[in-house]
Amino acid sequence: MKLIITWLCLMTAVTTQAELIPVDHFASNPKFLSMKISPDGKHLAFTYEDEGQFKLGIMNMKSKKGTYSFSMGPNREAAQYWWLNKNRVLIISQRITGWLDGKRAYPEMFSVNIDGKKRELMWDYQNSSVSPISLLEKDDDHVLITKHHWSDNFSAKVQKLNINNGKMKFVDDTPEKHGGLKSRIRYVVVDNNDVPRAALEWDPVDESDFDDDITYLHIKGLDGEWGLFKLPKLRQSIPTVYPIGFSLDNKKFFFGSNHDLDHEGTTGLFEFDLNTSKINLIFRNEDVDIGNSIRGKDGEVIGVEYEAGYPAYHYIEDEVAQDEVNLHKQLRSSFKGQEVRISSYTKDRKLSTLYVYSDKNPGTYYLFDRKSMKIDLISSSRPNINPADMAAVEPFTMNARDGLKMYGQLTIPPQKELKNLPLVIFPHGGPYGVADGYGWDDRPQLFASRGYLVLQLNYRGSGGYGKDFEDAGETEWGEKMQNDLTDATLWAIEKGYADKDRVCIHGVSYGGYASMQAVVKEPDLYKCSIPDAGVYEIKLQWDKADSFKGDPKAKKNYLDKAFGTHEDWSIINARSPALNVENVKAAILLVHGTEDVRVPIENAYFLEKKLEEAGKPYETIYRKDGHGFQNTSFRKELYEKMLEFLDKHIGK
Repeated sequence: MKLIITWLCLMTAVTTQAELIPVDHFASNPKFLSMKISPDGKHLAFTYEDEGQFKLGIMNMKSKKGTYSFSMGPNREAAQYWWLNKNRVLIISQRITGWLDGKRAYPEMFSVNIDGKKRELMWDYQNSSVSPISLLEKDDDHVLITKHHWSDNFSAKVQKLNINNGKMKFVDDTPEKHGGLKSRIRYVVVDNNDVPRAALEWDPVDESDFDDDITYLHIKGLDGEWGLFKLPKLRQSIPTVYPIGFSLDNKKFFFGSNHDLDHEGTTGLFEFDLNTSKINLIFRNEDVDIGNSIRGKDGEVIGVEYEAGYPAYHYIEDEVAQDEVNLHKQLRSSFKGQEVRISSYTKDRKLSTLYVYSDKNPGTYYLFDRKSMKIDLISSSRPNINPADMAAVEPFTMNARDGLKMYGQLTIPPQKELKNLPLVIFPHGGPYGVADGYGWDDRPQLFASRGYLVLQLNYRGSGGYGKDFEDAGETEWGEKMQNDLTDATLWAIEKGYADKDRVCIHGVSYGGYASMQAVVKEPDLYKCSIPDAGVYEIKLQWDKADSFKGDPKAKKNYLDKAFGTHEDWSIINARSPALNVENVKAAILLVHGTEDVRVPIENAYFLEKKLEEAGKPYETIYRKDGHGFQNTSFRKELYEKMLEFLDKHIGK
């Protein structure tokens, strides 16, 4: 049956083409973050932005009017939520922190009726944490959670939580730990019948020696008894292992892992077959890790996403899952050039919410009627953004000077030929385990809207390309990781995409460090730099930041990981941009939040001092905010200032 898409939206998302898209369209928060249909299909829950907070709203699907809005309290917002039954929701609220802050979020979990009545605190996350693992659709009064308490080394134990009064009851069908005193069960996974059936245990054995760690799978067999399976270890390191879910008949448990490799390669999709007690590799991409799972209407796993440039999918070849696989393919074909995720279902599975996104579309929500195959638009996440006006994002691959293959993406100015353009290099933060992915991104789109080509590179150390690739960034702060960005810049110039005389670099956090280190190491390559919330003097940073306060061992370990030493300060100082500004030729715009605890503003003050001593001009924009501006008015001011700065130094 053919899908029918209609545009009878509940909240209209329409923009008109203007000569220049207003800056605040890029600087503002998304209006909506998520949407979920109620079990009976009569209400829609959604998180929305209101005066700098994300609140939870409830809308009547028949009248298309809001019925209740949940405020989380001063300086707090709704972080996660679930429908418990047709009248009650479970909400996790947390303190609002900066964009990239390391401040504690102080989460709280509570349940409440959709009219705001009978609000009950479920958990306050003081000395332990809880995680919902099943909403128990057949039980309107309980959910299953795992509780992780400090007294048991945060090992997961299954509890049945009463959503009306917060009382918990231990579920004794939790596997017992097999390892030593420091061993912990990290996850417990229920099957599609809400039965605890799989668990992952990690045993450090000797905490001072990572090489002897052991990973176990606990699997409840078809006979109802728990079995223990030690995952093979083919190398001297900790394998990556994480649960994904079950097949529809609950006879196959799927998980992601690289335990089968004799090197730190990419994670693949594995199945544990309960009929044979065998582990089989289902799929692996040699370049990238598998990503999000794709699920059918009953929660069964039907495939996984992965992103080797553009988003792609691997579907599980299973006759039982074929109808759901075909439906997912049909939905994708109905939104050509975009990606589709099903985010919630009604209890009878007749209605579901869809989330659709692309490089040009920051995200749109739809209501899908499975019976009529009709799709109705609900709203855009950013109603002011017209996808037709946005820039295309084109993935690329390149080899660094030592031959290492890496992925990146170009955001190309609309209606511009990819030739001799002014270029902004935009390195991500982190740096380890973080990556830029395909999709809409406000800063690249802002720059592209003004005619600038934007290059984002997932340099060595980035996540998602296997542990080998991430480990290649160890000890390489300011060295090979920096060389990768230089090589990407030269690659764009050699391809003819970028004008060699009009190149700027801008990044946040580690990206801010890389932006300053770039003009120290390559003074003739970049005309300007906009370091935002960057680390500029390593010792100052490690002494003052929140990251390692009270944990000198962790501090030493990270210095060793980033620089190869925590003792030889001649090496570390050589990679501190503020200590090496003598050769800087580029124009500099320093950006920082005065309330930043992750990278204290003293970094910027110290860099200012050193630039002044060296007689180097610079500009600043400091505001009372955290690690990456959270305040939208500050962000708008910053974006306007950056465009003015770029126009002055690499624009027309």
